[in-house]
Amino acid sequence: MITFEQEKPKEVKIFKDGEEILKLNLISSSLTNKFNIITDFITNVSEYNRQEFDEWFHSFLLKYKNSSERYKILKENIPYIHKYVDQYIDNCDVDFSKFVDETKVKKNSIFFSVEEIKQIVKISSYLKIYSIISNTDDLKLNQRLHKKAYNELCSDIFEGEIVNKIFQIIKTKTFRYKLTDRYMWDYIKMIQGKSIDYYVIEIFNFIMNQILVLCQETRNPITYFIGVVDESVKWFLRSVYKGTIIYNDSVSTEDIQGVNINNLKTYSYNDTIGRLKGIAYEYIYEEIEKGSIYKFNVENENETITEFQRRISEIEFISPVCECVVFPVLSKITDISFNHFKTLSPEHSATLSVFTKYLLEKHFNDDYNILLELLEYYPLTKPSIATTYKIKDIDHFINTQNKIHDFYGFDTKVLPYNIIRHFIGKISRISFRNIVNGKELTGVPLSKIEYNMINFYFNYFSGNFDPKFELVKKELYSYF
Repeated sequence: MITFEQEKPKEVKIFKDGEEILKLNLISSSLTNKFNIITDFITNVSEYNRQEFDEWFHSFLLKYKNSSERYKILKENIPYIHKYVDQYIDNCDVDFSKFVDETKVKKNSIFFSVEEIKQIVKISSYLKIYSIISNTDDLKLNQRLHKKAYNELCSDIFEGEIVNKIFQIIKTKTFRYKLTDRYMWDYIKMIQGKSIDYYVIEIFNFIMNQILVLCQETRNPITYFIGVVDESVKWFLRSVYKGTIIYNDSVSTEDIQGVNINNLKTYSYNDTIGRLKGIAYEYIYEEIEKGSIYKFNVENENETITEFQRRISEIEFISPVCECVVFPVLSKITDISFNHFKTLSPEHSATLSVFTKYLLEKHFNDDYNILLELLEYYPLTKPSIATTYKIKDIDHFINTQNKIHDFYGFDTKVLPYNIIRHFIGKISRISFRNIVNGKELTGVPLSKIEYNMINFYFNYFSGNFDPKFELVKKELYSYF
């Protein structure tokens, strides 16, 4: 039988039939503080499957530890992890139907079936066995291989609606706090430049990467997730409040000082963006001077510059292309918060969009020429908030996702589908005008933009563009 002994907080010994087979040096993590959940589960699986599991577990750990191709060994043994966990969960004395009350389900409820609850518990259990490796200092894989292993282990829940339902629960629960703490969230956005959407993604990543593994087969995982969301939001609100108010004297209220601990960072962000805007304007003026006759049919470049200045000062709306392409790209290459770019005016957003097009064109091939062309246009009408648009080229979407298998570390189709269709839907109802020459765009080529956007988003969020962005960053820094 497999047993564990923990002498120190970060030292765990593994025994098989009383004989020590491995000593683990745990990393500092939230999982380490609750590692007894892991050890208790593996002991239960060992007790159920008996000698067959014990022999496999012992052999697997020794092969993995001594191999120079650790990911290969892990991947070969993932079917065995599935096998022994499934046998245990399918036969354990737990009634998963007690976690589901269909009588309370309403039309707009986020409902998890009995099978979905059971699937979440199984995925959590796979990760428990994997955590012997992933939470140990000298056994863990590098970040890239860890993501691949995670996706392999959790592949079952990425195929259906489970991940999207978990995200929707987190989003719904977090946004309820905005109703009761509206002014506090507005304050957080003003001080830190982070909207509530930022915290939704942060909590979602935390639950998927740190909390999912801690689910227990005898407890409702959805209730557990909701409790984590509650505590996370309360922690955000408390930490921001404490971090921005200093009490120098516990008696005199006159000594209470409001201090923004991010003043230096905010100043640095604003200074960099200010210089970036200056560079963008200089680039546009230079282009106008070079091509005033050939591009704009105007012999006097001053007249063209005047027209440009008038036109750009009248821009009322920020293009969806800025929010979905320009700001993420600039955030990536400058390390400035995405939400900080969202505070820019429509005029400055349009200027940076033109300059970003110039930077990307030098390092990206013609696969994205239609999408990049749109960076030179601004909307004449207000972009819609919601859209019912559905992706037309669904074959290309599925094939691209199956090829890349990585969207922000997760192998999922639902989240990128919703993001891409939302973007395409917003631009489909907008009239566009060129920022530089003032010409209106006649007919937005939605099918080509959709094709470009699918390729761009999957490669962007998988990290495939990082080498190109390093080149773009060097190009940008040469202007400073």
